[in-house]
Amino acid sequence: MILPSVRIGSGCVVRDAIIDEGSEVPNGMTIGVDREADAKRFLVTDNGVVLVTGEMLRRLAP
Repeated sequence: MILPSVRIGSGCVVRDAIIDEGSEVPNGMTIGVDREADAKRFLVTDNGVVLVTGEMLRRLAP
C-alpha cells in the first residue's frame, strides 16, 4: 500500500509493504524482497508486511 504523496524512485521493487505518506524511496531500493535486509532497515510484521516511514528512509541516506 502506497499512501498519498509518496515518491518511488526508478528501478525500485516494492512488495508487501506499506509506505508512509510523504516518503521518498530512493532509486534502486528493494523493499519486501529480502526479509532479513528489511528487518535491519524497517519494521517487518509477523505476516511479513514491511512498514516504511519517511524517517526510516532518511536514516538510510549517506
